[in-house]
Amino acid sequence: MRIAAALVLLFASTAAFSQDVYPSKPIRLVLSTAPGGAVDALGRIMAAELAKHLGQPVVVENRGGANGNLAGEAVARAAPDGYTLLQTSGGTLTTNPHLYAKMPYDPLKELAPITQVALNPLWLVVRNDLRAQNLQEFVSYLKASPGKANYASAGPGSALHIAQEAFARAAGVSAVQVPYKGAGPALADVVAGQVDFVWDPGPALRQASGGRVRILAVGAPKRIPVAANVPTVAELGYPGFNTASAHALLAPTGTPRPIIERLHAEAVKVLQTADVRDRMRGIGVEPIGNTPQEAAADIRAEHARLGKLVRDANIRLE
Repeated sequence: MRIAAALVLLFASTAAFSQDVYPSKPIRLVLSTAPGGAVDALGRIMAAELAKHLGQPVVVENRGGANGNLAGEAVARAAPDGYTLLQTSGGTLTTNPHLYAKMPYDPLKELAPITQVALNPLWLVVRNDLRAQNLQEFVSYLKASPGKANYASAGPGSALHIAQEAFARAAGVSAVQVPYKGAGPALADVVAGQVDFVWDPGPALRQASGGRVRILAVGAPKRIPVAANVPTVAELGYPGFNTASAHALLAPTGTPRPIIERLHAEAVKVLQTADVRDRMRGIGVEPIGNTPQEAAADIRAEHARLGKLVRDANIRLE
């Protein structure tokens, strides 16, 4: 009896020690897009700051493709030990399950939210020489150019594509999709004047300040402080229009609760840092830092809302 009790105590002490010393090696942070977009920018901010708080390197791995499914599956299949994490835009979790006839994994069941990192609206960005100077003129331009006007996306089913589908339905317009492998390359060709417009997740703010593109509106419930002069699509005649989604930090389901709690605590500390908040707002996003439970509830709510949009627009991917 004493031996059994001693073994139980030893096991408990060992487990507690293992959790106390987490992390004891570098952490891999998988990002669901190619370099250059908002997911990449936010992921690199979080990786650098988390490394300071956790005392171990946080190594970024960009794994774009399949609207984030490649990254999501890689993390869902990883050991649930806190050493492989995912940072992704909301669509990977909320839209993809409705887009794909066959998903390689279930993001709602196989990934455990740590926190939502930031709310990310999409900005309607046009090439500099497009004759539309405001949203009304932009809609007129699209209506006068059926089959000719084009827009850049991060691929079929991406947030950029879904945003344009939503706007097309709201405004009664159409445009030809030009898909890219990420939001960064998509914006680059709008800056170069090769494509008419894009629904950009934030990096375009810097390009606009340099006079290389123009921002006509933002798809958010209210104006964004960093660009308060930019009106929302909703206030310009399309009530309820909203393309904002929340970036999330997640671990494989089954990751021990103490590790999730440690990661959550450190992530929230990062997101409450004035410098980090300023840097995030500088690229057009609003820091969040909610609880794992709040993050999970919001992801499920967005899953339901966006499912209706995908069904109504009849968007399906193989």
